[in-house]
Amino acid sequence: MNAEGLKILLVDDVQLVLQRLQILLSGLKQVSRAEVAENAEKAFSLLTHFQPHIIVLDINMPGMNGIDMLKLIRERKDINPVVIMLSNHAFSLYREECMRLGADYFLDKSRDFLMIPSIIKSVHEQRVLQY
Repeated sequence: MNAEGLKILLVDDVQLVLQRLQILLSGLKQVSRAEVAENAEKAFSLLTHFQPHIIVLDINMPGMNGIDMLKLIRERKDINPVVIMLSNHAFSLYREECMRLGADYFLDKSRDFLMIPSIIKSVHEQRVLQY
């Protein structure tokens, strides 16, 4: 991880998933810092001061679900993170709803999990080209 890299917020209620995501990110030079939240409420409270560039967001969580959090994120004008929706329930209705609400990516945990590092590298490259 480096000081000029991306800040990433990982949101999932399953500790094993959060640990696996952290391991994936630990070897990426494009990442400066990663924060974790076990629920959408905690994640939402981190948004203002952490200002993540990317949010990896699970759909099914107790309390506020990921779709509701996605709606709230996209209503805010002070942040505009890339949002990667992550779910074990990759039904087309979920995918369509998330994309309609402004998700940038929709990944199936069982099939697409390992795509996350390449997405992060791509987002970092796009940011570097903008500046």
